[in-house]
Amino acid sequence: MAKALTEEQNLVVASMKELMSRENWDDYFKECDNEHKFPERFCKALAELGIHQIINPVEYGGLEEDAMVTFVAAWEEVLRLGGNAASIWFSTTYPVLFREGTEEQKKLGEELMATGLTKIGNAATEPGAGSDLGSMKTNYTRKGGKVYLNGQKTFCTDATYSDYIIVTALDAETMSQYTNWLVPTNAPGVTISGLEKLGLKTNSAGEIYLDNVEVDEKDMLGAEGAGFSMQKDDFNVERIISGLYCYGYALCAFEDAAKYANQRIQFGEAIGRTELIQLKLADMKTKLTNMKHMVYTGAEMVDAGTLDKGYAAMCKYYCVTAAQEVTDDALQVLAGVGICGDHRASRAWRDIRASRVSGGTDEMMILTLGRSVLKEYRS
Repeated sequence: MAKALTEEQNLVVASMKELMSRENWDDYFKECDNEHKFPERFCKALAELGIHQIINPVEYGGLEEDAMVTFVAAWEEVLRLGGNAASIWFSTTYPVLFREGTEEQKKLGEELMATGLTKIGNAATEPGAGSDLGSMKTNYTRKGGKVYLNGQKTFCTDATYSDYIIVTALDAETMSQYTNWLVPTNAPGVTISGLEKLGLKTNSAGEIYLDNVEVDEKDMLGAEGAGFSMQKDDFNVERIISGLYCYGYALCAFEDAAKYANQRIQFGEAIGRTELIQLKLADMKTKLTNMKHMVYTGAEMVDAGTLDKGYAAMCKYYCVTAAQEVTDDALQVLAGVGICGDHRASRAWRDIRASRVSGGTDEMMILTLGRSVLKEYRS
């Protein structure tokens, strides 16, 4: 079970609570969701409180100890009070740049991070290589002292919003050597088009076309051929964070439903006094408790450097599916109030449903976890 938070961590959580109480953020989040707009103002407010730097390397503002646990505690508070998770990926792209980048790239990262906004997207998924990254076709060719990128990426988070994208590509001569390149989105030959989504509408998604995009050797991010291993390591952390924000959304929907169950009178009494509603609330609370345990344990593993792909897959799979069930039950309790209009529980339901595909589908999480279990018990 998650350990008790330290005094310093509780201060961070308190600052998040104060931020959420400053105004009725929900009207702003409705506007952003309806207009498919990144919540810039909210992202900047979070950045001012330092939430985006928590899991950076220490020299770039990160915490020396318990960074991921602190990050989880901060976001749990933001989300349970109705916060929008679009800016959560701000905190995962910059650490990669600071960890793997050249001094020039790290300086660029500092400049971009100072804006308080997500300015770096990730371009790994392709039309024919979603879960199967080994089928990737995007490639790079060296010619005349330059490097040229060609290919197509899709379902890229924040693609239409970012100033830079991290493109994973293969050496065209061998179709091996997965390598990452930091590419400006306004570079000649880069074309980005937006995609309509069921949920996660405040995070843009886009298709990226790369037609002889010219970059330099200095634009390589990390070592040549290390792109795939970098992706795998980052995907494990991403899956804990996916579990985190789905848990936070579900917690918010649950608390809204529980409060409503005490207030809504039908047939002369609060609906919360009926056994059917109590059963739903009991199931929801049980699932939320399990989700919290899994997310905080995963965060502790990240901090200790012991997170493995099996646990990361298990955390994402359980949390997103359980969160979907919790928000669905919350909508059932809220009934017309949740279904009609633009209730935050309905937005949470849509965002969680999209999360069962993004960052690794339910099916891939099951396969990864299953293989991990078999490996553990192999004689």
